[in-house]
Amino acid sequence: MQESTVTAIQAIQAILAPALGISAVGLLLLGLTNRYSNIVTRIRLMNDEKRRYTQQLADEGELNYTDNVRMMSIRKQAEGLLLRSRFVRNAILSLQISIGLFVLSSVSIAINLFTSTGLLQAIPLIVFIIGMVTLFVGVVYSAREIHYSYHIVLLEVRGEE
Repeated sequence: MQESTVTAIQAIQAILAPALGISAVGLLLLGLTNRYSNIVTRIRLMNDEKRRYTQQLADEGELNYTDNVRMMSIRKQAEGLLLRSRFVRNAILSLQISIGLFVLSSVSIAINLFTSTGLLQAIPLIVFIIGMVTLFVGVVYSAREIHYSYHIVLLEVRGEE
């Protein structure tokens, strides 16, 4: 009886081990979705500002110098923000895939506890490693976005000078 209790505890521990990865990735996703939301909001605000300048251009036929500089700055920043949003989107998708793979590795560990064939024993490890690779890909996309965000800030600062 004691042996089955220890085996059950070990089984639960083995099945829940990838859940640590799920929790860690969940925290990363929380920050990334917030960042993605901020980028999308910024793009919408810039598009609204660009529409106002376009309407002003249609009504008056031209823009003054500062409005023209701002319009060009908005165009450059919008392009950069779209690229940033693509990086963040890819990071989010990669992290979501890694969560799915971590869940799948937990399930495959549980299945492996009841059926111990040679091929099935390797599946949990393979799925977990693929999950870690997709996690790494997501982190790389996130790092690229962070690196590129500095360039967008420079565009805004230099466009206002």
